[in-house]
Amino acid sequence: MWSLFNLMKVYVVILLYLLGVNQIEVKSNNEKPKTTLSVNIITDDSSNGFVYVALHSKSDTFPKKGNEAPYVKRVKISGKKSNVIFSKIPYGTYAISAFYDENGNGKLDYNILGIPKESAGTSNNYFGFPKWDKSKFELAGSSSTQVIKLK
Repeated sequence: MWSLFNLMKVYVVILLYLLGVNQIEVKSNNEKPKTTLSVNIITDDSSNGFVYVALHSKSDTFPKKGNEAPYVKRVKISGKKSNVIFSKIPYGTYAISAFYDENGNGKLDYNILGIPKESAGTSNNYFGFPKWDKSKFELAGSSSTQVIKLK
């Protein structure tokens, strides 16, 4: 026959199971909506080579720590243009930094004054020293497009 102790064990197991299922549902309901971002890069310098594009989610990595940004892509230039697609990006505030890697070393080179030697650009086509506040934008909806002209 079932003792009171065995009934309590069954009750606790059922209770823990129900609590665990509830937690899984809560986690899935808190997932942020995601979108697609298309970035069109225009360069006057060349129709050959590669462009590096970094999608930054915080000011700490923008613009000089592109390799630490959560989304980074390298794309081939075709006819002085490039297109990058970032998929499944959570809604939020972002900024883009991009550069044309003229010498193929995989990084943006600077002169002694800290000015880029290679063509570079940021979201919102802000001209001047790149600033998070001037380059950031909100990403929401089913898809978005940014156009960046490298200078």
